[in-house]
Amino acid sequence: MSESLAKKGRKQAYKMVLLQLGISAALVLIGLLISWQVSMSLGVGSLIVIVAHFVFATIVFRKSGAQAAEAVQKAFKIGESLKILLTIGLLIFAFTVLPVHPPSLLIGYVIIVLSQWFVPLIVKSS
Repeated sequence: MSESLAKKGRKQAYKMVLLQLGISAALVLIGLLISWQVSMSLGVGSLIVIVAHFVFATIVFRKSGAQAAEAVQKAFKIGESLKILLTIGLLIFAFTVLPVHPPSLLIGYVIIVLSQWFVPLIVKSS
């Protein structure tokens, strides 16, 4: 049973990531109306959040259940720490290496972070 709970949670988390990817694609298309650099920057900013969220979901939803409570707690701590470090690393990489428009990158980043509050209303447990 606990294995099915982990699969169910992982499935919901991946649905959330896919919806965020859809929002990111819409941002990129909207950015194309302005310029290629703005479009790319919106995409990079949103992908930073999506990649970090995907890694977090993959780590956290490996196990579940009362018997695995300690493992779940440890996975959550590891997942959250890795998510933060990955986000910081990707932001540093984007700002120092890629030819991005910083305000657009931050706008894309913030929109996807805010979508984490609203996407769960769409992705309901089934």
